Amino acid sequence: MLDVRVTIEGDKVAIDNLDQLAGKVPAAIDRALKRIAKGVHRDAYDWLSGPGRSQMKLVQRHKTLKDLNRRNTRGQSDSLGAKPGSYPVPVITGNLRRMLDWLAPGETRTGAAGTFTAGSGEVVIFDSAVYAHVIHDGTWTSGSFGKRPFLTDALAQFNQGEQIKRIIEEEISAEIATT
Repeated sequence: MLDVRVTIEGDKVAIDNLDQLAGKVPAAIDRALKRIAKGVHRDAYDWLSGPGRSQMKLVQRHKTLKDLNRRNTRGQSDSLGAKPGSYPVPVITGNLRRMLDWLAPGETRTGAAGTFTAGSGEVVIFDSAVYAHVIHDGTWTSGSFGKRPFLTDALAQFNQGEQIKRIIEEEISAEIATT
């Protein structure tokens, strides 16, 4: 149990013995942040998992797989697949999902789109595909389709019912209970 002493001396209230808790709360916060990052990452992955296109149907249309590879079929749809610009983002090659990742507090990672760093007491959820921001923000070649904010929507979806606050409170309460 936590051994906190509260003493009153005239007009001063002194709270002592919080050293144990102060040393352990950052660990609880880091655990909470990791849980949150995993949850937001999972939801972002879902936003990048829309129906793709049927390779078999495209192969039939182009006669052979070799013919299909010679033609630029990226973004095309068929009767079994998603239209370009649809949301959740259609899976064409799976690269956006593959490049989606997160960093725990204090970690750094470099990818095709740059270097990502999470400072102390923070996590970073990112997509290192060079074109991820184009799809997320609806710019450049995705301008005609509009924004498809998979990271923003993942955060909003994960935090429904103030789940982030609840996770932080759970981890701090668990730390206090073991102290």
